[in-house]
Amino acid sequence: MNSMEELWSAVCAYVRTTGGITDSVFTLWIEPLFIDSFDGENVILGIESEFKFGIIEKKFNALLEDAFFSALGFPVHVEIRLIQKEAPQPEAPAAPAASALAADLVINNPHNSFENFVVGKSNNYAYAAAKKVAENPGTAYNPLFIYGKSGLGKTHLLKAIENYMRRKNPDAAILYVTSEYFTNDIIEHIRNGNTVAMRDKYRRADALLIDDIQFIAGKNSIEEEFFHTFNTLTEDGKQVVISSDNPPNEIPKLTERLKNRFEWGLMADIQPPDFEMRVAIIKSKADALHFAIPNDVAEFIAEQVSHNVRQLEGAVKKLQAICSLLKSAPTVDITRDAIKELMNTAQPVSVVRSRILDAVSAATGVSVENIVSDKRDKAIKDARQLAMYILREQTGLSLEEIGKSFGGKTHSTVKHSIETVADRMEKEKDFKTLTENLIKNLQEF
Repeated sequence: MNSMEELWSAVCAYVRTTGGITDSVFTLWIEPLFIDSFDGENVILGIESEFKFGIIEKKFNALLEDAFFSALGFPVHVEIRLIQKEAPQPEAPAAPAASALAADLVINNPHNSFENFVVGKSNNYAYAAAKKVAENPGTAYNPLFIYGKSGLGKTHLLKAIENYMRRKNPDAAILYVTSEYFTNDIIEHIRNGNTVAMRDKYRRADALLIDDIQFIAGKNSIEEEFFHTFNTLTEDGKQVVISSDNPPNEIPKLTERLKNRFEWGLMADIQPPDFEMRVAIIKSKADALHFAIPNDVAEFIAEQVSHNVRQLEGAVKKLQAICSLLKSAPTVDITRDAIKELMNTAQPVSVVRSRILDAVSAATGVSVENIVSDKRDKAIKDARQLAMYILREQTGLSLEEIGKSFGGKTHSTVKHSIETVADRMEKEKDFKTLTENLIKNLQEF
């Protein structure tokens, strides 16, 4: 199988398992697509049907970009074009480079395991707990709740547990799902009047591993279903493993009874890696790609990307793609250009906070001084709550840390503010658009 086929296979797998769409939707809209070209930054997807072209471009472009990011580890621009497979394509000057990339770029869709998880002091506790659960499901720690900021390896550990359990007992019913998939699956079963099959699927599992549990918070019927599923599994001695960006008591809108259930077992956090561990991760990811990275390049990446393991992996993959296109060994200068979009994310929290306050001030007309003050005017309070919400989304800071950034606001005040913004986003379309645009602009800054 060549690398373009492997890339498309990995993209389709992401869309099927994480995209929240049914098999029939996938077959109708995604399956007919094909990769026409890929230059390391831009993907051209072809579709032969003019009718499907407009709908796919409108409804699925964002999902496809997420899927390519998941498969490659770095962002690319996806463009849908009307292309007839049989029609001869004129040769373009850039074709040899794209062809070279297809031959040289390794589309790494690694088999997540404990062996290829880089362990250090920031994650050794979570690693040890995950390995213990995999070796002794239902008896060691039940549930196991792993939490930490996005991109630090929570999903890797969950998949490592799943893969270990499957190798040890191939006949066991091991379910790994994201909370988004779990939500959409329940909705689909309810819509089809097939709740019995849905409950059999989840409540008869030997192990249930659910990623990013925070996204079911506030969805009452989903929380209710998960609550009963959780109780059934744990009472039967079946293993439950959960991941989240935050510990249970800091997940806004999560019901108290679920928080209590999650705290029954063991909670293990993952912290951002230190410099030495980041270098080790970079070297490990490069070795997996059979891509030689000099020490000065690895150290440069480690200095620039300091908070996110997923971004470290993305930096290595992006650098490999660029070097394949340039037919060059990696250098610091090439690396600086290859990861420039990631370098912006390695800013201190104080800088991110300042940018958020400035952006919210510009969008709402409330001065930064008033946003961080104790004034209770409605406009000021609304702007302050919005800033707290975005700071949480952008940095994953704890509620206490966010409170300190706003003059010592209490844990409960920050939690209430974040929940208020989340509620408004559900009810007010314009406010949701404003908030999402602010976050998007800050990410692109």
